[in-house]
Amino acid sequence: MEPLDEAATITVTRGELMMLRAGLKAYLTTFGRHREEDGGASHAGAEWLELQRRTGELIWRLEEAGAPPGARIIHSPEAVKPGSRGRRRRTEAVIGYVGKAAKLV
Repeated sequence: MEPLDEAATITVTRGELMMLRAGLKAYLTTFGRHREEDGGASHAGAEWLELQRRTGELIWRLEEAGAPPGARIIHSPEAVKPGSRGRRRRTEAVIGYVGKAAKLV
């Protein structure tokens, strides 16, 4: 069995990227509400922060992969720049895009 952190390649349309981002944002919202309901008893604060960071990094990567060529994007509030230790802030970037489908690695 291969390690879960090994890179995988997938090709999706820009529309599918939007659906994936929306699903991840809904996941964060639902998880956060669940945590609030039980006062954090089922998931410690550190677990919640790590989930926000990891999911936010994936949202960031999906936002970049789905931007048209030369677009300036402002990342969503849920997005976390990979390697930033979870610091969330709006960031602009100029993105390159090739073809009709985005390729994530």
